[in-house]
Amino acid sequence: MRMLDGGTLKELRQVQLYLSVKEAKELVHELQDLLGDRERSEHFHLFSSDSGIEISASIVTRAKLASGGYTREERDAFGKWKPET
Repeated sequence: MRMLDGGTLKELRQVQLYLSVKEAKELVHELQDLLGDRERSEHFHLFSSDSGIEISASIVTRAKLASGGYTREERDAFGKWKPET
């Protein structure tokens, strides 16, 4: 797992999520959709309805890393990380 600040692309070490039931269901739905085709170059954004907060997520695979499927800044933040399957 890697977590980056979307504005600075600096690594985050800890995040606490406080979700409504609706937001939690949407997050689970979006993650299940990504898991349906892990090699697809897709990500999603989940926005709060009241405060402009955003979660963006992507499934990282070794194949996508090898193909250069992320920005240089993202790849730098990943370092030598080899995600498990």
